[in-house]
Amino acid sequence: MSKNPDDDDYVRPIYRTSYGEIGIVLVAAICTLAFILMMVLPSPIAKYQKAKAEQEKKERQEALSKPIPGGEVSVGIAPARH
Repeated sequence: MSKNPDDDDYVRPIYRTSYGEIGIVLVAAICTLAFILMMVLPSPIAKYQKAKAEQEKKERQEALSKPIPGGEVSVGIAPARH
């Protein structure tokens, strides 16, 4: 008599579990690990947005520090005309 997987006394390969059950556990473990890493590690999109904001701020400061072309500009309050 040969034993087949449907018999009650059939010993499965690894700790009485089938390969399909082990596969399900491995997939669940990988998904859990990926979820934990997503929660812990910083987002690459956030890094990009932060670097872009810093670059824009630097460009704005450089533009403000450049002299205005066309000579001297004065800003004052003109007297009211009646």
